[in-house]
Amino acid sequence: MGRRMTLKGQISLCLAAFFLALAGQIFLSFYQSGTVLRELDDQMGNFNAISRFQGGVESSISILEAYRWENGETEEMLEKLQAACSTSNAWLWRIRSNMDGLQNVSDEQWVLYGAVETTYGSYNTLLEELESYLSSGQEAKASQLYYNKVSVCGGYLSQYTMQLLKASILDAQTTYTEISELGERIALMQTVVVALCVALGCASGLM
Repeated sequence: MGRRMTLKGQISLCLAAFFLALAGQIFLSFYQSGTVLRELDDQMGNFNAISRFQGGVESSISILEAYRWENGETEEMLEKLQAACSTSNAWLWRIRSNMDGLQNVSDEQWVLYGAVETTYGSYNTLLEELESYLSSGQEAKASQLYYNKVSVCGGYLSQYTMQLLKASILDAQTTYTEISELGERIALMQTVVVALCVALGCASGLM
């Protein structure tokens, strides 16, 4: 009777260990997908937001460069310009939101984001002044403002945005290295857990 109870205890212990190891395997899988892969997705989302913002800025710069100040279609140009600025506004907000959610953001990236945000504010203010001149028929003042200030500010904004994208890529490389090392450790732990599950399953079957 005592021997039978000991056997049941051994089987129960093996089953408990088996299910514990299985739970560990499930936890590691969820951790890998929820933490490791999510961080990579967030980094890609940040790249996309910066690129989309840069696209809006470059579009506004191109629209102004192509505009004929003497006899251009003012209303059409202003509509395109407002659409480009709306795109930039939306994606600038997304950049900040993405950076707040990332675990690995360097001080350089934050400084560059601050430069982009400040310069973009100045750029928008100049564009509003430019639109005011064009709407009131003061093409000469609008042209002077564009060549003296708007184009210069737009150039700095484009430069800072490119630097921000490069900084985010460098930060992502560091994050990717850390995540790769973490992924390798998780894979090793999963292998050990699977082997333990198999061994405990065989032991339970033999008992």
